[in-house]
Amino acid sequence: MQMHITGRHVEVTDDVRGYVEKRVKKIEAIFNRIIDLQLVIELEKNRYFAEIVLATAKATFHAQGETHDIFSSLDSVMDKIERQIRRHKERIKDWRRRPPQDRAAGQLKDSAAHEDSSALRDVPSQIVSVPEKFASKPMTVEEAVMQLSTSDEALLLFLNAETNQINLVYEHESRGYGWVEPQFT
Repeated sequence: MQMHITGRHVEVTDDVRGYVEKRVKKIEAIFNRIIDLQLVIELEKNRYFAEIVLATAKATFHAQGETHDIFSSLDSVMDKIERQIRRHKERIKDWRRRPPQDRAAGQLKDSAAHEDSSALRDVPSQIVSVPEKFASKPMTVEEAVMQLSTSDEALLLFLNAETNQINLVYEHESRGYGWVEPQFT
């Protein structure tokens, strides 16, 4: 990682440089893909302005801060960058963990259409007509069961808020409820 520290109307001492390096090591422990860091410290009318631009392979982070003390200004800027990086890292983790909802719904709809067409050809006497119903917002299994119990439908297809998968709840013959959570490959 390349680090550039620039001082405008202020001298960048070894203490300041050491403090910045210590804080950058803490940030690198959180997110180690940092390519370039540019820090500008400026003194203007007894106010210290600090501006940081941190570049990674796929994102650039930017923060500014100003106080009456150089170290508190640096703390402010580093805390802002650290929050941005943590938020970015959480978004990446959530994005990788969550399957695209449109793709999962499409897969389920395509597989259901394929199964329905093969069932129609194989056993036409056992056709059960079920109107299409898909809950528009993600919900828990308990919410889906509650919504199904208040409707006249026999089953409800919904997006599980806990697992981000398409699930199905249905009314069982014994007046209970069943729950299906398919696994997509």
